[in-house]
Amino acid sequence: MDLNKIYNEDCLETMKRMPDNFLDCVITDPPYFLPVNSYVGTRGNSYHRRTLADTSILKGYFERIFMELDRVTKQTGTFYVFCDGQSYPILYQAMFPVCKYVRPLIWDKKVSYNGYTWRHQHEIIAWGERFESERVPTGDGDILRCKGVMQKDRLHPAQKPVELIETLIAKHKEYELFYDPYGGSATLGQAAMNIGKKWICSELEKQFYETAQNRFVNGTTETKLF
Repeated sequence: MDLNKIYNEDCLETMKRMPDNFLDCVITDPPYFLPVNSYVGTRGNSYHRRTLADTSILKGYFERIFMELDRVTKQTGTFYVFCDGQSYPILYQAMFPVCKYVRPLIWDKKVSYNGYTWRHQHEIIAWGERFESERVPTGDGDILRCKGVMQKDRLHPAQKPVELIETLIAKHKEYELFYDPYGGSATLGQAAMNIGKKWICSELEKQFYETAQNRFVNGTTETKLF
């Protein structure tokens, strides 16, 4: 499998071609939406009362993803999965069977967006260490403070700052190969290359795949991702 490359396909297709125990670390920002209320067509037009069963599709999806990540990620590896307060419990359940423990890290964006009531100023990162991962001596806290990418500068709606991803990668100096199953504009690729690490990204949407290609060809590196 070619490294330092973004693949325009579903991440499950990419992972099928990976050998067992291939990856050192996964850093990703998956689609963690919660399903909308289901329509009920009996006795008038209405929606049923919200239940936890509404999350079953998302739960089943992430269980399938982590079943495959379990195979291709080394037992010394680490997972970093961006999420929010509603999706963290679902990701925790999917990650728990394949990690010795799962904990939340907090990404503090320093500023919040205008709106109503309490506005989001942070995202959660579900951090899972595999069963044979080594403890990393550090004095760092579990709150990472880094401004988000300004909306006018984003190449992808959920684009993460390169500095933040570099911080996660740099925590694991012994790791060589990093993977993002939901690559977006391939920020992981840029951050890994800045630090001298190898990487792979998958991105299903053609639009963002092409954006990532242009970003690397016209950006700070001459490496092409074809």
